[in-house]
Amino acid sequence: QRERSPGQLDAVLSDLGPLCEMQTADDVAFWIGALINPLPALGAAREIRAFLLEASSPALRVECVRRALEESIGRMREQPPGPIE
Repeated sequence: QRERSPGQLDAVLSDLGPLCEMQTADDVAFWIGALINPLPALGAAREIRAFLLEASSPALRVECVRRALEESIGRMREQPPGPIE
């Protein structure tokens, strides 16, 4: 578990609703951005919400999300199991 509090990720997923309802690349990028940058923060991924809002195209938003996910996965692999502090 990497949550800051028990059930945090389940609550975020419940608030967001299912990904399968997303229709466009923009929808998916914003959904993933909200998942990896929830409030309160999980601390697992760099902050990308402002960039997603300012990006001029869906392709830039998707690329931002892809990079943030890759960075986050890399950092998680380097850390011991357990909550993020």
